[in-house]
Amino acid sequence: AFYKSICNAVVSVSTPEIAEAAKLLENTFRLVNIALINEFTQLCSASDINVHEVIDAAASKPYGFMPFRPGVGVGGHCIPVDPLYLTWWARLHGGEAAIVEAANLINHEMPSYVAERALSLVNPDIKNPKVLILGVAYKPGVGDVRETPVAELRDHLITQGAVVAWHDPLVPIWEGSKPVDLGWECDVAILATKQPGMD
Repeated sequence: AFYKSICNAVVSVSTPEIAEAAKLLENTFRLVNIALINEFTQLCSASDINVHEVIDAAASKPYGFMPFRPGVGVGGHCIPVDPLYLTWWARLHGGEAAIVEAANLINHEMPSYVAERALSLVNPDIKNPKVLILGVAYKPGVGDVRETPVAELRDHLITQGAVVAWHDPLVPIWEGSKPVDLGWECDVAILATKQPGMD
């Protein structure tokens, strides 16, 4: 009755455990599919295949496929966290959630993959390349930087000697630093989060 007073629709289930497991399944579904497309992206890149064109073609199937897009990793307060409860729950009952653990690993490796890929585009004679990261929020349309994989991307770039700046129209300050404008001169730019209204 309470939820009906504040929500448009309420789905009733038999127990709180079912409700919590449903939330775990939904977030885990996204984690696994994001990892699948991130891994598939690396395979396509190694063969000089445009992964976005592949996704668009696969999405033309009228059923059984849901398009996910590659990215720097996963962020926010749900997807990078909730599926790990599932792995804990599996171990608690003597099992394992191998697909979930593999997906988590793939997504955690994406920031370093993206960093290495971007740096490979820079003239190797440039000792300290200037890298502009576009979008630092964990997803488009928000200014939320909780668990953003862009932090790992930035850190990896810095360990490789890059000078890193960032721009995000929805984030006024991030970890004590301020954004630069889009005119900041760089050797390579990385579109990490495609914020609406960002040129």
